[in-house]
Amino acid sequence: MNIVLKKMSKEEFSIYFEAKVERYSGILSENVHEVSSEEPLSKARVQLNNLLPKGLDTTNHHLFNIHEADQLIGFVWIKVEKEKKSAFLYEIFIFEKYRGKGFGTRVMKYVEEWLEHEGISYFKLHVFGSNEGARRLYKELGFEIAGLNMLKTINNI
Repeated sequence: MNIVLKKMSKEEFSIYFEAKVERYSGILSENVHEVSSEEPLSKARVQLNNLLPKGLDTTNHHLFNIHEADQLIGFVWIKVEKEKKSAFLYEIFIFEKYRGKGFGTRVMKYVEEWLEHEGISYFKLHVFGSNEGARRLYKELGFEIAGLNMLKTINNI
């Protein structure tokens, strides 16, 4: 199993972005616990456009296709801020049929090596509490909790 990260082309980014809006909309629907007049799909699109105002050309953002052999198996989106010696993982997405086979671990280790080579000291990410598989992966890779958001439902509407 040889993992390769390839920078997305503009065409690949367009396809990725639309799929990301759909995925993120689903995540917002499941994890954002507040009343809002804004639909999750619209909210997801606005937030992602704010994060990537110039799309693939947004400064400090790196978007890659993950390949194993010649097969596309997922995506990685990372923001690198060299002056802060910091990077933030916005997304690692492995297609369903490739999950549970060690690809996520291998991609994360590959990314860590790349970041180390770039002089980055801190690798950060956010994971929703309900995403137990990702939380387990990040813990196994040595990520530590840097903060917690907590929620208590007091009135089921």
